[in-house]
Amino acid sequence: MNDTHDQLMKKVLDYLDASEDFERSPSERSKRRVRRELRTLITLAKTRQYEIKDTYKVVLEDIRESGKWDSNRRKSKKAKE
Repeated sequence: MNDTHDQLMKKVLDYLDASEDFERSPSERSKRRVRRELRTLITLAKTRQYEIKDTYKVVLEDIRESGKWDSNRRKSKKAKE
């Protein structure tokens, strides 16, 4: 299974390796590598944000259709006051 979350975690490890390499011996090559890893992380993070948003939207629609939304709304702290 190679979903976005797994790719993101792998890239975090790649970034840490590149960052440590840059900190040990700063050079143009190591600078480019660490910046490339950061750009990839940003792209994967944005993709994961959209996946989470879409998944939540589907789950929320299911909750509203099932009627659980109304029963849980009455249990909130504000409703008790």
